[in-house]
Amino acid sequence: MKPYGLSGIPIEAQSLYHRALDIKDIGKKEDALKYLKMAVMISPRFCNAYNAMGNCLDEMGQYYEAIQKYEKVLELNPFHMEARFKRDMVREKIRMNEDLPREV
Repeated sequence: MKPYGLSGIPIEAQSLYHRALDIKDIGKKEDALKYLKMAVMISPRFCNAYNAMGNCLDEMGQYYEAIQKYEKVLELNPFHMEARFKRDMVREKIRMNEDLPREV
């Protein structure tokens, strides 16, 4: 049996999540994504880990993948306001980029 924190998320998943946030803050987004993927493997309903994945992907310019992660958060928790806001912001980035003239 795995020990759980007050949030109901296993301690190991929480530890990976916090490690990911720390290394994301120093610019290592790819490494942060690896830790976040491990966290959701342990705890597939870990909304904040999916949200952090969306944030990393957004910052890396991988907008469609970011939207998928935000959608996963909203599937698990329809009231997650940050994921809803970020998803809409990324959609707007995509829309604005489509409106730009294409260079030949």
